[in-house]
Amino acid sequence: MEEYGDGVPGQMAVIVLLKGIEMRPLRIVLAALLFAAAGPLAATPASAAADTAPPTLGDITISPDTVDVAGLDLIPVTVAVRLRDESGVVQSGEVGGGMTPFVGLQRVSGGSGHNLAGGELALTSGTVQDGIWSVTIQVPSTWDGRWEVNHVVADDAVAKRLDVDPRTAGQTVTLDVTGTHQPAVSMQFSPDPLVGDGPLTVKGRFYFKDTNRGIPNQPIFFGADNLCVEYDATPNGRTAADGTFSKTYPKGDGFLRCVGILRPSNSAFQPAFIVVTSGHPRVRPAVTATASRTSVTAGTKITISGTALPFGVAGTVRLQQLRNSSWRTLGSTQVDDRGRYTFDVRPQTAGANRYRVISPGSEEDLTGVSPTLVVTVGSSGGGGGDDETLPITGPAPLPMAGGAGILLLVGAGLLLFGRRRRIAA
Repeated sequence: MEEYGDGVPGQMAVIVLLKGIEMRPLRIVLAALLFAAAGPLAATPASAAADTAPPTLGDITISPDTVDVAGLDLIPVTVAVRLRDESGVVQSGEVGGGMTPFVGLQRVSGGSGHNLAGGELALTSGTVQDGIWSVTIQVPSTWDGRWEVNHVVADDAVAKRLDVDPRTAGQTVTLDVTGTHQPAVSMQFSPDPLVGDGPLTVKGRFYFKDTNRGIPNQPIFFGADNLCVEYDATPNGRTAADGTFSKTYPKGDGFLRCVGILRPSNSAFQPAFIVVTSGHPRVRPAVTATASRTSVTAGTKITISGTALPFGVAGTVRLQQLRNSSWRTLGSTQVDDRGRYTFDVRPQTAGANRYRVISPGSEEDLTGVSPTLVVTVGSSGGGGGDDETLPITGPAPLPMAGGAGILLLVGAGLLLFGRRRRIAA
């Protein structure tokens, strides 16, 4: 599993932590666009209507700008940004969550793992027209390396936005972190692959890189899907005496799983970590299949239906028939939101016809395959037909034909008798 030294504070954290994810919920997509150029949601005072310019950026400071941090310790570092605006800078909620003003940092050298961070700013001195906006970040040892302020976003009362990399405006503000005795984490899934939506166990170990010693009795956070990158988080697990951990989910799926050691977040919208890792379980769908009839005449329609679970992993299913020792695809369809599918087929070949349904996977061992169904096709009989080949019921054909002839003769006689009576009249 890929390991990140820090969690998800900052405008690009969602993109980093969700690297390689195919299926994501709308909230996560919006979070990835957290600081796209869009107007704030704050109301616009009428008195500020004359303001036509976005906020302007003043000096940026980091204090302290050099720190030494070891193990699980945290060192508070304050980033302060001066912002000026005629109508006033406002704290504004974003469509996908989070708030502005915001300051972002980027690791430009040293270290490994997560390289973007940041936090939401609050007014700490001055006024909204000319003030200092600050955030205090708890810096972990996993931030080892040089960081630079790479992003400032601010909105004013008339929906004008400042969105700038201060380095392009001649301001290169740095933070140098010397991180030692850094924590790390490994994570595995069991079983691998998971079959269907059965129980899934997430297990692994927290340890220090330099000594390989486990981190004992440490509060940790297990996250699933969007909870890895959205909302506030609190510890919901703890390591054993040797640093290992294990959590079993009664119903597994293919969505993102993460585990990490939390630190105070600088965003109400996202958790933050000292160290975190994440990944997707490998899942082989469990596919069931049932035929509506197992003995028919040639051309009779039968329905093959079933499920492919878990939903979200099994999207497309294919109906296949065994011909000349090879499975040939007859058609494909999408499962519904409960993982169900249906195929209609009209067997033509007399004898045993074998069918199966598969849910293709990205790897060979991730393809789900149903049990084989056998439908016997006879030359006659079969107990009925369908809307296009209706069954023959009642008397045999020859007696029916004789009866029809008698009725025709009787009808003709009555007709002649009627005509004679009319002539006599």
